[in-house]
Amino acid sequence: MLTKIKPKAAGAVPTAAQVSAGIPISPVSLIRVLSPSDWEDFTHEWLWYFQSTGVYCEVNKFSGPGDLGLDLIAFTASEGFDAPWDSFQCKQYGNALEPGDVFPEVVKLIYHSFSAVPPFNQKERVPQRHVFVSPLGVGITVKRLFKDAPRFKSKVRAAWDKLVPKVSAGLNAPLEGELLDWFDAFDFSIFQTVSAVDLIATHQLTGFHAMRFGGGLPPRDPADPPPATPAIEESVYLRKLFEAYGDNLGKPVTSPSDVGPAMGRHYDRQRTLFYSAESLRNFARDRSLKGTFQALQQDIYDGVIDTCEDDHDDGFARLKEVVKEAGKVAAGGNALYSVSTVADRQGICHQLANEDRLDWIKRS
Repeated sequence: MLTKIKPKAAGAVPTAAQVSAGIPISPVSLIRVLSPSDWEDFTHEWLWYFQSTGVYCEVNKFSGPGDLGLDLIAFTASEGFDAPWDSFQCKQYGNALEPGDVFPEVVKLIYHSFSAVPPFNQKERVPQRHVFVSPLGVGITVKRLFKDAPRFKSKVRAAWDKLVPKVSAGLNAPLEGELLDWFDAFDFSIFQTVSAVDLIATHQLTGFHAMRFGGGLPPRDPADPPPATPAIEESVYLRKLFEAYGDNLGKPVTSPSDVGPAMGRHYDRQRTLFYSAESLRNFARDRSLKGTFQALQQDIYDGVIDTCEDDHDDGFARLKEVVKEAGKVAAGGNALYSVSTVADRQGICHQLANEDRLDWIKRS
């Protein structure tokens, strides 16, 4: 029986973005086509989340003579190998990992740690976790073995003689004597894996995700309102704000109570703008690469500095013109622009004032 069909998209009206970028491909699919080198970079980016949240203090790429089965090493403390550490083996294979892919790596780790080959000669001789990281994960057989350490050990023991030559050509290392004792005491529960879905879910929390896979930055949560009592971090820009008010009123201003209702409402709005920009700063810290927010601040500075240096009737007039100009700045080249608001860009003026890069009163 034949059924006449047509492409699903035949009846759709494409958007400009769809025509420009094509059909989105999920990151879970894209990681399968990364080169081995890019896969290792991706894994390092994934580990960066755990480093940024304090799980690890340092992540290193292992390099040295011979293949010891170590690709990336994550230290839990500044003592390095003298404190618990984890190792991550990057396997960019076109298949889910099977026993034939995993067993030789297990034997390498056991043999080299027994032989105390550096870095297996340190205080913490064996990693607390040895994680296989592969875009297709592990097959059902390996998955079951990872959950059954005694059975896993018996399988490797039975295949030991066939596996040893894969550690080093011509190696003769029968499982007997001290090596057998080491093998029997070895904790096979350290061998683990992580699914592609979990890899992507964590990678999305890093500043690398949008740059590697596109799709833009995730939506931001609304900015928190300013606290009733200004924080110490607000002291510089608020002092400058009061100076601007005082310049307009011809009298000293040290608090909102020194101004009328209109300026009081202006004061409240400026604090809201500042906290909006701070919200964007915090978002950028977690979801973009270092320097991205500072580059946006520089764009705003470059867009308003001429207005700030122009002649104005008083500091209040200068402040209002600069803040107004900041909302017009075209900073579309910055990755944060798509998630920023006029309030964010205007609030950056007060961040710049806080950093003594903008002043509302001309200093002699």
